[in-house]
Amino acid sequence: MGPTSLATTWLLKGALEQWLPPAMAPKKKATQGAKEPEVKKKKGGKKDASTANKPMETLGEEIREFYHIQIRDLEDRLARYQRKWDELAVQEKLFRQEFEQLANNKKEIVAFLKRTLNQRVDEITDLNEQLQSLQLAKEMEKDAFEAQLAQVRHEFQETKDQLTTENIILGGKLTALEEFRMQKEELTEKFVSLEDQLQKQENEYKDYVYNLEKKSVLDKDRLRKEIIQRVNLVATEFRKVATNQMWDTTKRAIMENNTVTLQLSKISRQGMQLLQENEQLKGTQDKLCKQLDLLENTQKVMARHSRGHHKVILMLTEKCREQQQGRAEAERLCLRLSQLEQSHGQLQHDHQALRSQRDQLNLQLERQQAKAQRLQRELTEEQKVRAGLETALAQATFFLQDILQMQSDEEGGDFDVVFQLQLKEMLQQLLTMLSSALVLSPQLAVCPRRKSQPHGPPKESQPSTQPPRMGSLPQQLSSITPYQPGDLGLVPRRAHIPPNPEDLRLLSHTTRVGTFQLHSYPEIHTSGSPKRFKKFSLPEVSLLSK
Repeated sequence: MGPTSLATTWLLKGALEQWLPPAMAPKKKATQGAKEPEVKKKKGGKKDASTANKPMETLGEEIREFYHIQIRDLEDRLARYQRKWDELAVQEKLFRQEFEQLANNKKEIVAFLKRTLNQRVDEITDLNEQLQSLQLAKEMEKDAFEAQLAQVRHEFQETKDQLTTENIILGGKLTALEEFRMQKEELTEKFVSLEDQLQKQENEYKDYVYNLEKKSVLDKDRLRKEIIQRVNLVATEFRKVATNQMWDTTKRAIMENNTVTLQLSKISRQGMQLLQENEQLKGTQDKLCKQLDLLENTQKVMARHSRGHHKVILMLTEKCREQQQGRAEAERLCLRLSQLEQSHGQLQHDHQALRSQRDQLNLQLERQQAKAQRLQRELTEEQKVRAGLETALAQATFFLQDILQMQSDEEGGDFDVVFQLQLKEMLQQLLTMLSSALVLSPQLAVCPRRKSQPHGPPKESQPSTQPPRMGSLPQQLSSITPYQPGDLGLVPRRAHIPPNPEDLRLLSHTTRVGTFQLHSYPEIHTSGSPKRFKKFSLPEVSLLSK
């Protein structure tokens, strides 16, 4: 325990002694208080005071023990807290040192990062400048390389042309070298045959010289022996016939000597000839040896040249192979180019065909659109005509209903001529209206079809009044022939040409209706005042205006 903890303990003890009552004072004072009664007892012998203070002393001792225990416990706790505080102080110191170290490290790291950032910024600026310079250099190098590439292509083309010419020249040289090789082989074969022949001739010459030398030695020995033998014979014969036949023997010996000398001279000449032949053969041998040396030197030179030519041939064959590969590549590229040109031409042809087809389709579309517009106009006209016919039929039905009502009204009365005239006039007007409507409507229906078939031949079998189609109401009505008075159908009708609708269109409505009335019914004449028939007049129907 340190001095701080001891001082704290003594301070706590002093505070407790100040707050405790005298009866609860520490043990030291209690002992002093116990000693004082003893002294008093010894002095005064007072028993009542000692008996009264005994329970207080026991109680004070227990309290003191309790407080001592509590103090010890507090001192232990204080020691533990002190130790813990010391540990915490040490840890705080360590943590403070670590914090300061971390702060220093942080400052150093921040400074390092700032320096690194500045360096990186500088490096980035340098790299940007280098990038710009490299881009400029790249552009310049690109231009230079493009120019160099063009120059290299030009040089390659020139080199290609030069190599093709060299290839042709080297091809000629190669053929010449082939011929030279063949000639060399022939010369080597001849040289080998000549060497064999020379060796054979040399061997034969050696054998011949040996035989000649042997023959000459043998002839000399034989001649010497014969001469000695003949000399001996001559000597013996000379001795025998020396006396008798001296002259004949001498003469014969002289003659024999002459013959022997002649034979010796002949043999010597033959030896000289053989020596000359030997010299000639030696000279021939020397010449052949010189020729052999020359041929060997020539062979060595030719071998060196052949090795050089062989290297050149290998190099040329390699170049020729490369040229053939380049030529094959060029032919392949040319073939590819021709195929692409053919495909391009085919595509152009297809494009032209598609363009012409598109133009034709556009023309057909325009024709179809024009035809559709024309059919639309015809449809509107037909609709107008149909509406006019429907209105005319409606008016005719109303008119017939009026006629029937008038007829039912007049059935009960007497026969009236005026009524008959009115009825006839009304029927005539009704027929005129229906006929004009039927004549105009089929012509309007037929005109577009005539326009749509301008190139077809006209059918003579069909009359002009026959409608083109039978099925619609206007066409069925147009096929009905108007009734004429007195026409019972027994006598064939004469050919009747209806009025031309094109001419009727040019006229006004009243003129057109009046003309049609005069043309259809010329025998009918109205009688009576017009005021009387005013209520039976039909309304005007304009078919063309609708």
